[in-house]
Amino acid sequence: MKNIYKSILFIATIAAAASCAKTVGEGTNVAKKRYFDAWMHINHPNLTPTWNGTDSEVGIYIMPEGEVAGDGVQVEKDGFAIVDYTQYSLDGDIVEYTSEETAKQLGEFDYSTYYGPKVLVTYDDAIPAGVRDAMLTMKVGGKRKVIIPSWLMTYSTYGTANAYLEHSCDFSSSIYELEVKDFCDTISKWEIKSIKEYILENYKTESAFSNDTTGFYFKADKIYPAGAEAFPKDTTIYINYTGKLLNGQVFDTTIEDVAKDNNIYSASKDYEPVRINWGEKYSELSMGTDESSTVSGFAMTLWRLKHVPGNSEWKDSCTGIFTSSLGYGYSGSGSSIPAYAPLIFEIEVVDKPE
Repeated sequence: MKNIYKSILFIATIAAAASCAKTVGEGTNVAKKRYFDAWMHINHPNLTPTWNGTDSEVGIYIMPEGEVAGDGVQVEKDGFAIVDYTQYSLDGDIVEYTSEETAKQLGEFDYSTYYGPKVLVTYDDAIPAGVRDAMLTMKVGGKRKVIIPSWLMTYSTYGTANAYLEHSCDFSSSIYELEVKDFCDTISKWEIKSIKEYILENYKTESAFSNDTTGFYFKADKIYPAGAEAFPKDTTIYINYTGKLLNGQVFDTTIEDVAKDNNIYSASKDYEPVRINWGEKYSELSMGTDESSTVSGFAMTLWRLKHVPGNSEWKDSCTGIFTSSLGYGYSGSGSSIPAYAPLIFEIEVVDKPE
């Protein structure tokens, strides 16, 4: 009975808003604004909108419950915020999320999918205008729940919150729960910092890896015997490899047991060593009989492999870690590799498969 009354009240509120609404200067989102204002009147009558952190006629609505100020650096425009978030519809349905726990609760968990903070670029047009405005008054460590009307879910950029009302959009109003985990003005610096933290945590010293190219780290897994040298041009070798994220999640491997141990095994995939075709420089390396190209960081890791002429028994192995500029960059790859993700590849030279 209570829900029925609330629905009737909501309909009545929309009708009242429509009858009293102005018809001049309201822009193309007038109908959406009437609906949204009615929803706010029923569900959050005491909240007022803000834009750029100040009171505004229209804007986002910051919900006080659960607000955490944070004690880290301030999120700024034209930077990179590393954020955990959940996006809801106004009906309370989850639209998008970063949490593994949420995936499990929804029955959507997949071992091959990356769960965790995502990099949100705070440049204009990179994320929804309302999400950006919500974050620009936050600090690292801060948490916030915010209601964003549909006209501020656009990726376009205009001068004021009111200006967004003048431009049509096909987006829906949303509720966001945001937690800022980190912020940087240059993404490469953050990725390099993350790689160094990974090396220190897992190898105890940064010197475990050489760093002769910006954003690229290499470690030989074996002591080179006398006579070890680079492979000559036109060599064909075979390798096994495993690709991982810095959190240890395996996203690809040629080794069946590794795939099974990490719950990414696919019966449709052939798990066997892959052919590598050498060239005069690392950018000319190719993979497989179809000679497909590889990401730069993987090729740079391969390029440092060595062999011992006349000694076919000795097989090299190594580990390469590199920033996203040498990997999949701002786009990532599928659901396994997020945007701006440093990658790890463990590679071992093996005999040609029978």
